[in-house]
Amino acid sequence: MELNFLSAIDLLGTFSFAVSGAFAAMEKKLDPFGVIILAFIPSIGGGSIRDILIGDCRLPG
Repeated sequence: MELNFLSAIDLLGTFSFAVSGAFAAMEKKLDPFGVIILAFIPSIGGGSIRDILIGDCRLPG
């Protein structure tokens, strides 16, 4: 996988969504499993919504 500028920005955006979810979970004083779940959901969901909005959806088939 070639890491160019756009790929790096994409990874940085996914990371920032995950960090924001983890901080929200820590504010609610959740256990480590809850922190992982609330870090995972915004990172995947935010990236998916971003791709849908910019029209970069790659659906199988």
